[in-house]
Amino acid sequence: MGYYYVHKKEAFLKNIDALSTKHGKLIICATKGDMEVTPRLTNYHLYRMGGYHTKNKGNQFAYPVFIKDPAPNFSNGLLTFHEIKTQKPVAGFCGQAKGGLKKWAVDIARGAYRRALKLIAQWPYDNEKLESTTVKRSHILDLLEKSPLIQTNFIRHTKYRGGVKTKEEKEENTKLFFNNMHQSQYIVCYRGAGNYSVRLYETMASGRIPIIVKSNNNLPFEGEINWNIFPVIGENNISDIAELVASFHTELSDSQFLHLQQEARRIWEDYLTYQSFMRRWLDKYVLLFKQ
Repeated sequence: MGYYYVHKKEAFLKNIDALSTKHGKLIICATKGDMEVTPRLTNYHLYRMGGYHTKNKGNQFAYPVFIKDPAPNFSNGLLTFHEIKTQKPVAGFCGQAKGGLKKWAVDIARGAYRRALKLIAQWPYDNEKLESTTVKRSHILDLLEKSPLIQTNFIRHTKYRGGVKTKEEKEENTKLFFNNMHQSQYIVCYRGAGNYSVRLYETMASGRIPIIVKSNNNLPFEGEINWNIFPVIGENNISDIAELVASFHTELSDSQFLHLQQEARRIWEDYLTYQSFMRRWLDKYVLLFKQ
Protein backbone atom coordinates (compact mmCIF):
# COMPACT_ATOMS: atom_id res chain seq x y z
CA MET A 1 0.00 0.00 0.00
CA GLY A 2 2.89 2.36 0.77
CA TYR A 3 4.11 2.08 -2.83
CA TYR A 4 1.21 4.14 -4.18
CA TYR A 5 1.76 6.99 -1.73
CA VAL A 6 5.56 7.00 -1.87
CA HIS A 7 5.54 7.05 -5.69
CA LYS A 8 2.71 9.58 -6.00
CA LYS A 9 0.22 7.15 -7.54
CA GLU A 10 -2.78 8.14 -5.44
CA ALA A 11 -4.83 8.75 -8.59
CA PHE A 12 -4.77 5.04 -9.27
CA LEU A 13 -6.05 4.31 -5.75
CA LYS A 14 -8.78 6.92 -6.08
CA ASN A 15 -9.95 5.22 -9.26
CA ILE A 16 -10.01 1.81 -7.54
CA ASP A 17 -11.87 3.33 -4.60
CA ALA A 18 -14.48 4.91 -6.88
CA LEU A 19 -15.03 1.63 -8.72
CA SER A 20 -15.33 -0.38 -5.49
CA THR A 21 -17.83 2.11 -4.09
CA LYS A 22 -19.86 2.10 -7.31
CA HIS A 23 -20.09 -1.69 -7.42
CA GLY A 24 -20.29 -2.29 -3.67
CA LYS A 25 -17.00 -4.15 -3.49
CA LEU A 26 -14.57 -4.55 -0.61
CA ILE A 27 -10.91 -3.59 -1.15
CA ILE A 28 -8.44 -5.90 0.59
CA CYS A 29 -4.99 -4.38 0.94
CA ALA A 30 -1.79 -4.66 2.96
CA THR A 31 1.11 -2.58 4.18
CA LYS A 32 4.30 -3.84 5.75
CA GLY A 33 7.47 -2.90 7.56
CA ASP A 34 8.26 -0.44 10.32
CA MET A 35 6.80 2.47 8.35
CA GLU A 36 3.23 1.76 7.28
CA VAL A 37 0.48 3.64 5.48
CA THR A 38 -3.21 3.72 6.32
CA PRO A 39 -4.95 4.21 2.94
CA ARG A 40 -7.48 6.90 2.24
CA LEU A 41 -10.14 4.52 0.95
CA THR A 42 -13.85 4.07 1.62
CA ASN A 43 -14.56 0.37 2.12
CA TYR A 44 -11.49 -1.67 2.84
CA HIS A 45 -9.77 -4.24 5.01
CA LEU A 46 -6.14 -3.39 5.79
CA TYR A 47 -3.61 -5.99 6.87
CA ARG A 48 -0.60 -4.62 8.68
CA MET A 49 2.19 -5.79 10.97
CA GLY A 50 1.71 -2.90 13.37
CA GLY A 51 -0.82 -0.16 13.72
CA TYR A 52 -2.53 1.21 16.82
CA HIS A 53 -5.47 -0.44 18.53
CA THR A 54 -7.20 2.83 19.41
CA LYS A 55 -7.05 3.95 15.75
CA ASN A 56 -8.49 0.70 14.48
CA LYS A 57 -12.09 1.11 13.31
CA GLY A 58 -12.55 -2.64 13.01
CA ASN A 59 -11.22 -2.90 9.47
CA GLN A 60 -7.53 -3.29 10.31
CA PHE A 61 -6.02 -6.68 11.04
CA ALA A 62 -2.56 -7.59 12.24
CA TYR A 63 -0.65 -10.23 10.36
CA PRO A 64 2.46 -11.91 11.74
CA VAL A 65 6.04 -11.49 10.65
CA PHE A 66 6.69 -14.68 8.73
CA ILE A 67 9.89 -16.28 9.97
CA LYS A 68 11.76 -19.47 9.22
CA ASP A 69 11.27 -22.31 11.66
CA PRO A 70 13.99 -21.69 14.29
CA ALA A 71 14.28 -25.39 15.24
CA PRO A 72 17.51 -25.86 13.22
CA ASN A 73 19.14 -23.23 15.45
CA PHE A 74 18.71 -25.46 18.50
CA SER A 75 20.88 -28.41 19.44
CA ASN A 76 20.42 -31.36 17.07
CA GLY A 77 17.83 -29.33 15.20
CA LEU A 78 15.18 -30.20 17.77
CA LEU A 79 13.12 -27.94 19.99
CA THR A 80 13.28 -28.72 23.68
CA PHE A 81 11.10 -27.36 26.45
CA HIS A 82 11.88 -26.47 30.05
CA GLU A 83 10.27 -29.32 31.95
CA ILE A 84 11.34 -28.21 35.43
CA LYS A 85 9.66 -25.10 36.74
CA THR A 86 12.18 -23.06 38.72
CA GLN A 87 11.24 -20.99 41.75
CA LYS A 88 11.90 -17.76 39.89
CA PRO A 89 10.97 -17.19 36.24
CA VAL A 90 13.98 -16.99 33.94
CA ALA A 91 13.41 -14.05 31.59
CA GLY A 92 15.61 -13.66 28.55
CA PHE A 93 16.32 -11.00 25.96
CA CYS A 94 18.94 -10.54 23.27
CA GLY A 95 18.82 -7.41 21.16
CA GLN A 96 19.12 -3.65 20.92
CA ALA A 97 18.36 -2.26 24.36
CA LYS A 98 20.99 0.24 25.40
CA GLY A 99 19.68 3.73 25.50
CA GLY A 100 20.55 6.90 27.34
CA LEU A 101 19.80 10.59 26.92
CA LYS A 102 21.68 10.81 23.61
CA LYS A 103 19.72 7.93 22.06
CA TRP A 104 16.47 9.40 23.36
CA ALA A 105 17.27 12.81 21.84
CA VAL A 106 18.20 11.32 18.45
CA ASP A 107 15.01 9.24 18.27
CA ILE A 108 12.75 12.11 19.35
CA ALA A 109 14.40 14.48 16.88
CA ARG A 110 13.94 11.94 14.06
CA GLY A 111 10.27 11.47 14.95
CA ALA A 112 9.64 15.22 15.16
CA TYR A 113 11.34 15.79 11.79
CA ARG A 114 9.13 13.16 10.14
CA ARG A 115 6.03 14.73 11.64
CA ALA A 116 7.08 18.12 10.27
CA LEU A 117 7.54 16.57 6.83
CA LYS A 118 4.07 15.02 7.05
CA LEU A 119 2.54 18.44 7.74
CA ILE A 120 3.83 19.60 4.37
CA ALA A 121 2.91 16.35 2.60
CA GLN A 122 6.51 15.20 2.27
CA TRP A 123 6.19 12.10 4.48
CA PRO A 124 3.65 9.53 3.27
CA TYR A 125 3.81 7.18 6.23
CA ASP A 126 1.67 7.12 9.36
CA ASN A 127 2.89 9.02 12.39
CA GLU A 128 4.47 6.83 15.04
CA LYS A 129 4.27 7.63 18.73
CA LEU A 130 6.85 10.26 19.59
CA GLU A 131 9.14 8.25 21.84
CA SER A 132 12.36 6.26 21.85
CA THR A 133 11.34 2.62 21.84
CA THR A 134 14.97 1.59 22.47
CA VAL A 135 15.07 3.67 25.65
CA LYS A 136 11.65 2.34 26.66
CA ARG A 137 12.83 -1.24 26.07
CA SER A 138 15.94 -0.54 28.12
CA HIS A 139 13.75 0.76 30.95
CA ILE A 140 11.59 -2.38 30.85
CA LEU A 141 14.68 -4.60 31.10
CA ASP A 142 16.03 -2.46 33.96
CA LEU A 143 12.84 -3.03 35.94
CA LEU A 144 13.16 -6.80 35.55
CA GLU A 145 16.90 -6.85 36.15
CA LYS A 146 16.67 -4.91 39.39
CA SER A 147 13.91 -7.08 40.82
CA PRO A 148 14.80 -9.95 43.19
CA LEU A 149 11.70 -11.76 41.88
CA ILE A 150 13.12 -12.43 38.41
CA GLN A 151 16.19 -14.28 37.19
CA THR A 152 17.28 -12.38 34.11
CA ASN A 153 19.30 -13.52 31.12
CA PHE A 154 19.79 -10.33 29.11
CA ILE A 155 22.22 -9.55 26.31
CA ARG A 156 21.94 -5.89 25.37
CA HIS A 157 23.27 -4.39 22.16
CA THR A 158 23.76 -0.74 21.32
CA LYS A 159 22.83 -1.31 17.67
CA TYR A 160 20.37 -3.55 15.84
CA ARG A 161 21.75 -7.11 15.86
CA GLY A 162 24.87 -5.76 17.50
CA GLY A 163 25.81 -3.82 14.38
CA VAL A 164 26.89 -6.95 12.48
CA LYS A 165 27.98 -6.55 8.86
CA THR A 166 29.52 -9.74 7.49
CA LYS A 167 27.77 -13.04 6.82
CA GLU A 168 29.89 -14.70 9.51
CA GLU A 169 28.98 -12.03 12.06
CA LYS A 170 25.29 -12.46 11.26
CA GLU A 171 25.54 -16.22 11.75
CA GLU A 172 27.27 -15.77 15.11
CA ASN A 173 24.70 -13.20 16.18
CA THR A 174 21.87 -15.57 15.23
CA LYS A 175 23.47 -18.32 17.33
CA LEU A 176 23.80 -15.93 20.25
CA PHE A 177 20.16 -14.89 19.89
CA PHE A 178 18.75 -18.41 19.86
CA ASN A 179 21.14 -19.66 22.56
CA ASN A 180 19.76 -16.92 24.79
CA MET A 181 16.24 -18.03 23.92
CA HIS A 182 17.10 -21.69 24.50
CA GLN A 183 18.42 -20.92 28.00
CA SER A 184 15.40 -18.80 28.98
CA GLN A 185 11.84 -19.71 29.94
CA TYR A 186 10.24 -16.36 29.16
CA ILE A 187 11.24 -13.77 26.55
CA VAL A 188 10.52 -10.05 26.80
CA CYS A 189 8.63 -8.96 23.67
CA TYR A 190 8.22 -5.22 23.12
CA ARG A 191 7.84 -3.22 19.93
CA GLY A 192 10.69 -1.91 17.81
CA ALA A 193 10.68 0.97 15.33
CA GLY A 194 7.33 -0.29 14.05
CA ASN A 195 4.49 -0.99 16.45
CA TYR A 196 4.96 -4.77 16.48
CA SER A 197 7.47 -7.31 17.77
CA VAL A 198 9.29 -9.76 15.49
CA ARG A 199 10.63 -11.33 18.68
CA LEU A 200 7.10 -12.38 19.65
CA TYR A 201 6.92 -14.77 16.71
CA GLU A 202 10.49 -15.99 17.17
CA THR A 203 9.69 -16.70 20.82
CA MET A 204 6.54 -18.68 20.11
CA ALA A 205 8.14 -20.61 17.27
CA SER A 206 10.92 -21.55 19.71
CA GLY A 207 8.48 -22.86 22.29
CA ARG A 208 9.16 -20.16 24.83
CA ILE A 209 6.65 -18.09 26.79
CA PRO A 210 6.38 -14.50 25.53
CA ILE A 211 6.10 -11.62 27.96
CA ILE A 212 3.91 -9.44 25.76
CA VAL A 213 4.44 -5.79 26.66
CA LYS A 214 1.61 -3.92 24.97
CA SER A 215 2.11 -0.67 23.08
CA ASN A 216 -1.46 0.02 21.96
CA ASN A 217 -0.76 -2.54 19.25
CA ASN A 218 -2.97 -4.99 17.40
CA LEU A 219 -2.22 -8.73 17.56
CA PRO A 220 -3.05 -11.36 14.92
CA PHE A 221 -6.31 -13.30 15.24
CA GLU A 222 -7.37 -11.47 18.40
CA GLY A 223 -10.81 -13.05 18.13
CA GLU A 224 -9.40 -16.57 17.85
CA ILE A 225 -6.12 -16.69 19.79
CA ASN A 226 -6.43 -16.19 23.53
CA TRP A 227 -3.30 -14.09 23.99
CA ASN A 228 -4.08 -13.73 27.69
CA ILE A 229 -2.83 -17.26 28.39
CA PHE A 230 0.57 -15.55 28.31
CA PRO A 231 1.72 -12.73 30.58
CA VAL A 232 0.37 -9.60 28.89
CA ILE A 233 1.59 -6.33 30.40
CA GLY A 234 -0.51 -3.26 29.68
CA GLU A 235 1.17 0.08 29.02
CA ASN A 236 -0.12 1.44 32.31
CA ASN A 237 1.28 -1.55 34.23
CA ILE A 238 4.87 -1.54 32.97
CA SER A 239 6.19 -0.26 36.30
CA ASP A 240 4.82 -3.47 37.89
CA ILE A 241 6.16 -5.84 35.24
CA ALA A 242 8.44 -7.80 37.57
CA GLU A 243 5.67 -8.45 40.10
CA LEU A 244 3.19 -9.39 37.38
CA VAL A 245 5.55 -11.85 35.68
CA ALA A 246 6.58 -13.38 39.01
CA SER A 247 2.93 -13.78 40.05
CA PHE A 248 2.04 -15.34 36.70
CA HIS A 249 4.89 -17.83 37.05
CA THR A 250 4.03 -18.72 40.64
CA GLU A 251 0.43 -19.52 39.77
CA LEU A 252 1.42 -22.07 37.11
CA SER A 253 1.63 -25.72 38.08
CA ASP A 254 4.57 -27.73 36.75
CA SER A 255 2.38 -29.29 34.07
CA GLN A 256 0.86 -25.92 33.10
CA PHE A 257 4.34 -24.44 32.79
CA LEU A 258 5.37 -27.13 30.31
CA HIS A 259 2.05 -27.02 28.46
CA LEU A 260 2.26 -23.26 27.98
CA GLN A 261 5.59 -23.59 26.16
CA GLN A 262 4.12 -26.30 23.93
CA GLU A 263 1.02 -24.20 23.37
CA ALA A 264 3.12 -21.25 22.21
CA ARG A 265 4.70 -23.46 19.56
CA ARG A 266 1.32 -24.92 18.56
CA ILE A 267 -0.21 -21.47 18.09
CA TRP A 268 2.70 -20.45 15.89
CA GLU A 269 2.31 -23.58 13.77
CA ASP A 270 -1.48 -23.32 13.51
CA TYR A 271 -1.87 -19.56 13.04
CA LEU A 272 1.35 -17.64 12.51
CA THR A 273 3.35 -19.39 9.80
CA TYR A 274 2.85 -18.19 6.23
CA GLN A 275 0.99 -21.36 5.27
CA SER A 276 -1.33 -21.43 8.28
CA PHE A 277 -2.05 -17.70 8.13
CA MET A 278 -2.87 -17.74 4.43
CA ARG A 279 -5.08 -20.80 4.82
CA ARG A 280 -7.14 -19.05 7.51
CA TRP A 281 -7.10 -15.78 5.57
CA LEU A 282 -8.50 -17.51 2.48
CA ASP A 283 -11.17 -19.36 4.50
CA LYS A 284 -12.26 -16.05 6.03
CA TYR A 285 -12.90 -14.36 2.69
CA VAL A 286 -14.40 -17.40 1.00
CA LEU A 287 -16.97 -17.45 3.83
CA LEU A 288 -17.42 -13.66 3.72
CA PHE A 289 -18.07 -13.52 -0.02
CA LYS A 290 -20.55 -16.40 0.15
CA GLN A 291 -22.78 -14.41 2.47
